Amino acid sequence: MTEWRPMPRGRSSIEAKEAIVRANFTMMKRRVIPQWNYNGSESQWVLFEVGEGPWAGVVLQQRYNLARNRYLGGNCHNEFTLTSVHDKDSYIRSAFLNAKPSRIISSTWTFESATEPIPFYFDPLDLKALTSCNNSLSLFASEHIIFLQPWCEFSRSLDDATQEVWIRSLENIDESIRYAWRSLTIPGRIINKDWTYVNTTTPVKFTLDQDEKHDFSGIEFQQTVSHWTHRGINLRSVVDMNQALDVILSKIDCSLVDASFDYYAASEHPEERFRQPIVIVDEFFQEYTTTLECLTKGMTSISVGAGQLPWNRGTSRLTPSKIRSNPRFLGSPGIFYVAEIPDSAGNSYLKMGITTKQSPSHRCPSYKTLTAVSSNSLLDVSILECALLRATIRHRPSNYRELLFPLGFGGGNSEVRNLSVLDHYYLVGNDSERRLASALSVAASFREVKNLSSELIHQTVAALAI
Repeated sequence: MTEWRPMPRGRSSIEAKEAIVRANFTMMKRRVIPQWNYNGSESQWVLFEVGEGPWAGVVLQQRYNLARNRYLGGNCHNEFTLTSVHDKDSYIRSAFLNAKPSRIISSTWTFESATEPIPFYFDPLDLKALTSCNNSLSLFASEHIIFLQPWCEFSRSLDDATQEVWIRSLENIDESIRYAWRSLTIPGRIINKDWTYVNTTTPVKFTLDQDEKHDFSGIEFQQTVSHWTHRGINLRSVVDMNQALDVILSKIDCSLVDASFDYYAASEHPEERFRQPIVIVDEFFQEYTTTLECLTKGMTSISVGAGQLPWNRGTSRLTPSKIRSNPRFLGSPGIFYVAEIPDSAGNSYLKMGITTKQSPSHRCPSYKTLTAVSSNSLLDVSILECALLRATIRHRPSNYRELLFPLGFGGGNSEVRNLSVLDHYYLVGNDSERRLASALSVAASFREVKNLSSELIHQTVAALAI
């Protein structure tokens, strides 16, 4: 063992004594930091660094007399713990920041003891480390979600590949999960007010944080924390399909004909229930038979205006959705017309439709055109047609599917109306073109609306109503 240099007595200078301290610490393989100065007391804290081991580069501290006693006693003088660290706040902050995944300690925290919980959040920018965790910590990576862990527990995990905690370490479990589901998930989820956390396998009920135009807004879903991801959900997560069906129908201004209908009564098999016939009625008192499969066709957690409308099912008409999806149609002019046409038995009906041809008569020679209005936008005339067909649905012949019309009619039976419709709407006569032009102007204001509500339909055809 190298000789320990004792501290001289008497009037030796402070500088000489400081040099002895530095020499003795050098012998212990410690480097006293340049900024430290000896004040004459052997119980003074000495600030130093070591060149190797887990504490390399960290400013440590030890009283000079305790360092001497440990060295002379033959103890392991260069074994340290957190108590040896001079600036514990900075050291712990750095250790948390360099953990995998990276942790950021709250700005107001100061060290008190190794057993005191340290508030921190996982750095959302440390994506690589977050995705490599066994727990889905990326779901909680936000400065608004605080975890708690004491140093004594954290330090035991430093030899592991990742330093992880999980839900039980959250400062506020309920509020953290609520925030993560609403703010860190797309689309956001609003958990029911009466919910409290039980465990990761208990279903959590929620609705989506969306405006009413989204297809899934208002539907109650459920999912466990274990199965939660940032991605969307589908109809398999619906709590009660009867409630979901009511919401879906309300968005298209329809309701069940049989208010006692139970979605689950038809079959024990989900696929059979999904395709079971459902009879609905719209606000124009027209009944349709559809299925949940058709009503929800194309719907996702972020979709708007998807689903197959029962009045458009199987139609070959140029509907607004078809026009919007086809650039050629979207830039085309069009004509809305009202024509009279006889069926094979000689009975006369009105036919409402649209065409891109120069005249409705070019579409079918048997047409007797009564009124027509043209527009530079085929989409506008299609919106007007859809609104008027919906508004006049009860004037459609009950046997419209069986009616036979002259060659060239083109299968537009769903657009046929009884002449009684003229008792309710100005579709022919001197003022009809002006009224149709006014209705067309209103229709043009709904170009961005995927599915017209009953209220918007009434607004569109108001100028035509008697």
